[in-house]
Amino acid sequence: MMGVIEGDDFASWELDLRIGSADLAEIMGWVRREEYLYDYELTESQAKALEKFCLIALPRGLLFYLTTSGE
Repeated sequence: MMGVIEGDDFASWELDLRIGSADLAEIMGWVRREEYLYDYELTESQAKALEKFCLIALPRGLLFYLTTSGE
């Protein structure tokens, strides 16, 4: 997961999430296996769900993106 300041091109915050594929798919709304292979800009609700599920506190004021390994 990456956090980017709006208007910047580079991540100012990064974190490896420890979450299983099935749980991540449920949060992200993925149906097909191919969806695991893309990068996503997270909606506010997706970011909050990941924050709650992974028991983390996300920094405020960033746009969040998810990059998956497909595993």
